[in-house]
Amino acid sequence: MNMTHTTRKNLGQVLRILLVTLCVIFFLFPIIWLLETSLKLKIDMFTLPPKWIGFTMTLKNFTYVLKTMPVLTWGKNSLLISLGTMTLSLVLGVPAGYAFSRVKFRGRFALLIFFLLARTLPPVTLALPFRVLMLNMGLFGTRLSVILIDTIYDATFTAWLMSGLFASIPEDLEEAAIIDGCTAFTAFFKVILPLSLPGLVTSALFAFIYSWNDFIFAMTLTSPKTATLPLGMLSTSGMLSVGWTYMAAMGVFAMLPVLLLSLFLQKYYVSGLTLGGVK
Repeated sequence: MNMTHTTRKNLGQVLRILLVTLCVIFFLFPIIWLLETSLKLKIDMFTLPPKWIGFTMTLKNFTYVLKTMPVLTWGKNSLLISLGTMTLSLVLGVPAGYAFSRVKFRGRFALLIFFLLARTLPPVTLALPFRVLMLNMGLFGTRLSVILIDTIYDATFTAWLMSGLFASIPEDLEEAAIIDGCTAFTAFFKVILPLSLPGLVTSALFAFIYSWNDFIFAMTLTSPKTATLPLGMLSTSGMLSVGWTYMAAMGVFAMLPVLLLSLFLQKYYVSGLTLGGVK
């Protein structure tokens, strides 16, 4: 009986490890393929069957795009737009989320769902009206126009996410801070915000990644001087062929900042910081 129980337990562990390994391979496969393609010569790219190992590695694709394309300018534009969207989304979404969690009024849950549903709007439905609006406002072709429309999507998600997190923080903490001499404003900044750091980081990262990967709005609202990295990848396509190896190199440049930022902030993806906050 003990042997059977031990065998089943070991078999379950093996199956879990196998399942996790398969999931990791599945999600890492596109990244591995992208890295391999960026290091291949064009002739190796179209070899059948594909060569996963044993091909001639080269950095010519990276040097070519750096020498012939304004990669740094595209990267700067993407960074400024993403940081601007992230900042504005937090400035608007965090107070809104706090208000939803603390102020009780009829229909607030329905309004929160509406905020979340607003994010499901296809971007193409807003691209043309917003383009006309930016033209009339004199903002067409600027980074600010992309920041504003990206914030429409990101601020609503931030408000929805933060409202649930603020609701999980006991109001007793704020009341204790107010008794100690804090105002409601200072209690929010000194007590509530530090406890909600994981949610803030998650909201900021989502906003940054969404804006960094945006293509539709960047294509319809920017000019050649304010183009972003996703738009720059189109430069690898010609009339007769597509420079897949160059596009893969551009993809690596576009992926690295987000990957490094995610790895740097992963330590904040911890829930339950308020556990034990009330004694």
